[in-house]
Amino acid sequence: EILEGVTDIDLVVNLKLREDILVEKCLGRRICNQCGKNFNIANINVKAENGNPGIYMAPLPPPAGCESKLITRADDTEEVVKQRLRIYSEMSQPVEGFYRSRGKLMEFDLPGGIPESWPKLLHALNIDEEEQQSVAA
Repeated sequence: EILEGVTDIDLVVNLKLREDILVEKCLGRRICNQCGKNFNIANINVKAENGNPGIYMAPLPPPAGCESKLITRADDTEEVVKQRLRIYSEMSQPVEGFYRSRGKLMEFDLPGGIPESWPKLLHALNIDEEEQQSVAA
């Protein structure tokens, strides 16, 4: 409600992804302890079945120089990740409900990583890529 007094919000997009996939991606995070860059070794390739769409998220592998220097964050455990997701869900529900009640919430199920999701999100928003690029420039 506070946001309505600060700015005009026409649409809120809620990006959704299955919890098991979020957990797997979080558990796949790695950091190079030399250069500090982030990578992800999880390779998500869920086939479509029972009316549910497939989901593909390629790993984000490190270059050869970083492979032997990868570490996992100490707090990237399944228990901690699931707790973070519970907190996020609890805190976001009132915001989602607020915008849903005003007809301003669009739910978007992610079909995969950025290469798979971006064009579909633009399509769902009725924005073509050329238009999006000219607005961003």
